[in-house]
Order: sequence, then structure tokens, then C-alpha cells
Amino acid sequence: MNKNVLGLVLIPFILSGCVKKVEEKTTEKVEKTPTTKTEEPPPKEENVIPAMIARNFFVKFEQPKICGPNPDVEGIVCTSKEAIALKSNINWIDQVIDKEIRKDYADALSLPSEKQKQLNQTQAEGLNNWSDSVVYRFNGQFGQYVQLSKVSSEYSGGAHGISTFEDYVFDLKSKKRIVLKDIIVNGKMNALKDELWKQYEYWCQEKDMEPYITKEDFKVSENFYINQSGAITFDFQLYELAPYAAGPVSLELYHTDQLIKPEFLPPIPALKTEV
Repeated sequence: MNKNVLGLVLIPFILSGCVKKVEEKTTEKVEKTPTTKTEEPPPKEENVIPAMIARNFFVKFEQPKICGPNPDVEGIVCTSKEAIALKSNINWIDQVIDKEIRKDYADALSLPSEKQKQLNQTQAEGLNNWSDSVVYRFNGQFGQYVQLSKVSSEYSGGAHGISTFEDYVFDLKSKKRIVLKDIIVNGKMNALKDELWKQYEYWCQEKDMEPYITKEDFKVSENFYINQSGAITFDFQLYELAPYAAGPVSLELYHTDQLIKPEFLPPIPALKTEV
């Protein structure tokens, strides 16, 4: 065979072999190229609902005892001051509590004058030893809602002291305190009052006593908290619904889905059934 012709015949085979090798290498490169997974972006910080972690601590007062004359009492009166606050990982809630304490205990937090220092050394006698204290407590959290309570106790002479309390429900999303009007279904205030009055009548029957007030004078308490079981508890102060000896009254409402907005009711855990 002519050498020129043989060369022409071999060239296509050589070229096709080169192309094949190039294709194989290209394929190998594609196969070895690592595939990158598309990860979902992390949730925005403002959408994350933190779990509240809180501890109690004693507030340091410059004047834990304040003594002085009182126009209504003979002799010098000495009042002991004490506040137990909360420290948590939710700064704006801590600030709410701090602001209240600074307002209610401004005298105890302030430095005494030299004259006041001398007065504070007084040893008061008998009923002239008064007291004024407050305790804040963290009562739990469900979802975006945090619940706290405040118990204030005061003794200013007489047979006994008086305690008052306040319930707090905070919304971690809106960063505000939830009040009564926020949780009630529109137009259901009177229906809620009727249901609470029924619970009050049951309470009186259990205590074997007549209602302390009339239904016309009965008001829905602004103090409430939400139970993990789905009930709403309304707290009433001393003397609001009963004499002092009976103590404060708490009324629980279940099956409140027609009265309370659903977002303020925690989900009721389903009971496990045996198969």
C-alpha cells in the first residue's frame, strides 16, 4: 500500500483516540467535582424564641432599715425593707422589674444623711417594728409567653400584715406585657364575668359561706395566669371576695376556648391510648 495512503488511513484513528481520551478525562473531572449542598439559611435572630432562665437575688439596699417619727404612732417607727428580684437572660423583662423596685423602694436605695444614719440606729419597741418586702418569681413559660408573679407584704402595726400580689404575662415576640383585654375574645367580657361568678358561687359553697359581695359588684380580676393544663386562673386580693380569715381567692376556668383567644391557651397534651 502506498505510504501516503496508509498515513491518511491512520490519522482519523489516531485523532479519534485522542478525542476519546480527552472525553474520558473530561468525564473523570466532572465525576470527581464535589457536589455542594444548598443549606437553608439560619432563622433570623428576631424570630427565635428564647427559653427564659432566671434566678432570684437580694437587692442591696443602702438603708435596709429606715427609722423615724410617724404622726399616727407614738415613738419612733423602724421599717425593715427587703426586695428579692429576678436576674434572667431576657434583659427587657429584668428592666421592668428593676424600674418597679427603684420606684417603690427609692428611699431604701438612697444614701442616708448623717441625721438619718443616727435615726436608723434606733431600736423600736413592740408594734413600732414595721416591715415592707417584695418577692418576684418566675412561674414558667409556654411558647412565646413568660409568666411571673410579684408578692408584696407590708406590716404597719396592728394585728396582722397585708399581702398583695400581681401576675405578669409577657410576650417575648412583641416585648410587651399581656393584659386582660388582650386575651379575651371580642365581645365576651360579660360571658367571662358570668362564668367566673359561677366559679365563685361554687367556691363559697365549698367554704360553706355566703357570697361576700353581690354579682353587680363583682369584677373580672386583672390578675391572671395561664395553666399548662389549659385553664385560666384569676387571682383576687384579700378582702375582694372574702374576709381576711378566708385568705385570697383564686378562681380557675376550664373549657375557655369560646372566651379566651386560642393563641393564649397552651396545647393540651394528648393522652396515650393502649393498642
